[in-house]
Amino acid sequence: MASSGSFNTSAYSSRCLTFSWWINSQDVANNKTNIGWKLVGAGGGTSNYYVSGNFKVVINGSTVYSSSTRINLYNGTQVASGNVDISHNSDGTKSFSASAEAGIYYVAVNCSGSGSWTLTSIPRQANLTSAPDFNDEGNPTINYSNPAGNSVSTLQACISWTGGADIAYRDISKTGSSYTFNFTAAERTALRNSCTTANSRTVTFYVRTTIGSNTYYSTINKTLSIVNATPTFTSSNISYKDSNSTTTAVTGNNQHLVQNLSNLLVTISAATGNKGASITKYDATINGVTKSITAAGNIDYGKINSGSNLTLSVKVTDSRGNTATATKTVTFLSWALPTALISLKRKNNYENETYLKVDGSISSVNSKNTMTIQYQYKKTTETSYSSLATLSDNVQVTMTKDKESAWDFKIIIKDKFGTTTYNTVLPKGRFILFVDTKKLSVGINCFPTKNESLEVNGVQMLEYDEIASW
Repeated sequence: MASSGSFNTSAYSSRCLTFSWWINSQDVANNKTNIGWKLVGAGGGTSNYYVSGNFKVVINGSTVYSSSTRINLYNGTQVASGNVDISHNSDGTKSFSASAEAGIYYVAVNCSGSGSWTLTSIPRQANLTSAPDFNDEGNPTINYSNPAGNSVSTLQACISWTGGADIAYRDISKTGSSYTFNFTAAERTALRNSCTTANSRTVTFYVRTTIGSNTYYSTINKTLSIVNATPTFTSSNISYKDSNSTTTAVTGNNQHLVQNLSNLLVTISAATGNKGASITKYDATINGVTKSITAAGNIDYGKINSGSNLTLSVKVTDSRGNTATATKTVTFLSWALPTALISLKRKNNYENETYLKVDGSISSVNSKNTMTIQYQYKKTTETSYSSLATLSDNVQVTMTKDKESAWDFKIIIKDKFGTTTYNTVLPKGRFILFVDTKKLSVGINCFPTKNESLEVNGVQMLEYDEIASW
C-alpha cells in the first residue's frame, strides 16, 4: 500500500514531465482519501526551455487538469498542481491510476505516461474475533477488533435468534476489544422463552459498526443451552384413594386398598415447568403397569392383585424433554377367598350319629374382616337342601343322619367380601371291618353278602377255603 508515488512521461530531446502524488488526509467517516498532486517539467538543462502545450492530467478516471496554453517548459517548471478526493471501496481498499500527456516542442501531443497504485486502506467495520457457547444463567463475553477506533459513529453488539435484535443492541467501547453481556431479568426470560422445546438452540452474536451513513455487521453463530430447568414435581403432587365404596365401608380408610377388590384412583396435581417450559405428559407406574395422561388429573387403575404395599412412581415430562420423578407408597391389605378344613364322619363309620367340624380361615384385612360358617344338607337322592344352619368355627356339631343313605353336605364360608362353597358327601354307614358269624364271612367297608367269603367294598376277594389256608 502506497502513500505517495510518481512517474515520468516519455521524452522529447531528453525533456519530459514528472507526475507525483501524496496523501494529504484520509476521511474515515466518509471512506475517502484526499491526495495532492503536481506535474513538473523534467530532463534537459535548467537554462534552456521548450515551448510546450496541450497538457492533460487524469486521476482515477477524471480529468483534473487540461490546458492548450503553450508555456516555456524548463527543467523544474511546475505545470499544474491540485488536490483530489478519491472514494474507497466499501471494505476500505482502493487502487487508482493516473496519466499525464503534453506536446513538448510540438503542438501535437508527443509525450505521455501513466502509473497505478494501491492506497493505504481506510479502516471500516469492527469484527467479532470470538464468542462463546453459553447457558441461560451465564453472561457471555465476546472479543472484537475495531481498527477504526473512535472514528466510527457507533459501535454496538446484540444477540439474535429471529434475525432481529432479540437481546437489544448496546453500545460497546470503540477502543476496547471485549464486551460482556450482563443480561437483565427480562432478557434472560427472553432467552429461555426462545428455547421451550429443546435444551439448546443456535443464536447469533452481532457487532454493528456505523461509519457515517454506512452500517456494517460482523456475526458469529453459537449455542445457547438451558440449564437447571428440571420440572418441579414432588410426592405432594401425588395422591390416591380406594374409590370402591364397598371395600371402604369395611376398611373405614380409603388409603388402605384391599387386594383384588379395591379400585385404585390416582390423582396428580399439576407439575411446574421451569424457564418457560410447559408440562406435556405424566407417566404413572404401579405394579408394572404404566398409564399416561397429558394434563394433571385422575388415573383409574381399577383392581390390583397385590397383598403388600406397592410403590407408585410418577414421571413428569416437560416440553424440552426434561423429566422429574416422584414416588408414593400405596398401602395394600392382602385378601383371598375364605378357605376351610372340613371334617364330616359317622360315629364308628357306621352309625346314624354324625359329626361335622369346620376349621375356617379368612384374611384379616387389618382386623376389619369377619367370618360366617353355614351348612345345609340333603340325601344324595333328593333335589332340595335343608335350610341353612350356622355353626361356629372349629367347633364340632353332632347330628343324626340315617346310615342307610348317603348325604350331600354344602358348607358355605363367608367373609365381608366373598363366599366359598364346599360340597362333601357323607357315605352310608358301614363298618370298617364286619364279621358275619352266621355267614362265616368278613366284610371290609361293607356287609358281606356271600357265605364263607372275604369281601372288600362289596367285592368278594377270598372264599372259605382260601381263608382257611391262611
